[in-house]
Amino acid sequence: MSLHSVEAIGEIANLYLLDAQMLGLAHYGGLYIWKTPRPVIIETGFSHTVEKTLAALEELEIRPEEIAYILPTHVHMDHAGGAGFLAKTCPHAKIVVHERGAPHLIDPSRLVESVKRAVGPMFPYYGELTPIPPDRIMAVKGGERLELGEGYELEIINAPGHAPHQYCLYERRSKALFSADAVGIYRREATGFTMTTPPPRFHYERSLETLQKLRAFELSWLCFTHYGVEAEPYRLLDEYEKLLGEWVEAVERAKRELGDDQAVKEHFVRQELKELGAYYPERMLRPEVEMNVQGVLLYLQRERGQT
Repeated sequence: MSLHSVEAIGEIANLYLLDAQMLGLAHYGGLYIWKTPRPVIIETGFSHTVEKTLAALEELEIRPEEIAYILPTHVHMDHAGGAGFLAKTCPHAKIVVHERGAPHLIDPSRLVESVKRAVGPMFPYYGELTPIPPDRIMAVKGGERLELGEGYELEIINAPGHAPHQYCLYERRSKALFSADAVGIYRREATGFTMTTPPPRFHYERSLETLQKLRAFELSWLCFTHYGVEAEPYRLLDEYEKLLGEWVEAVERAKRELGDDQAVKEHFVRQELKELGAYYPERMLRPEVEMNVQGVLLYLQRERGQT
């Protein structure tokens, strides 16, 4: 079943994936709508995704007033940009956000400035953020469980590494893990994994700890925001851990050899254009690569004293 760009996940009952066509790309970023007795929206996409999300709710015969929870897994704008706009349209929904990210959804001004610095010329693709009243926020730290009805329950997993304000979600009945950015970007039709190590607070060891924590759950499915539902979750967790370690080592080695941060970024832009240029336009790839290199460079400086 397909409702325009809403895809039913046949293996997981009543779960739908909406392609948000982030950054102008199909199958790059999305959000999930779970039509349980207490319906939820997992991730929100950018602010300009909201009309598409509301159209999907209408086609799924879910009234906005029925939405129980809106769940941006962290406050980066591709995950939380639509949260404030959806909060206005879904009046009974609680916006569930990590306690370390909650202040940035109540007052998004500092977050917006940080995103502008991180993504540079790509910022127009990121849309807007609108504040959320504090009484609509449910701040979480991990371990909480959200009852959705008919035996469905989402467990919130504190998942730092990519960002300190990130959580993942686990649903025990379906054995589905919503991995946020803790397991990177995975596009099977492109080149598989690409890294997500953004500034200012990427932390390698905490990323490894999160991956180990996720392995402890009984998993049948990984539900990526970027992008889609995949089987073989443990193989993918292992593969991402290996590639993440190689990525951090490569940036560290390039910094040692090249010295200048901009030279390091340019080195990886050239490398990634060669490997990924057939799947990502340069207008997007360049700032994304530079951002992810900068996240590792800041980590190396902050945690390993490398300048």
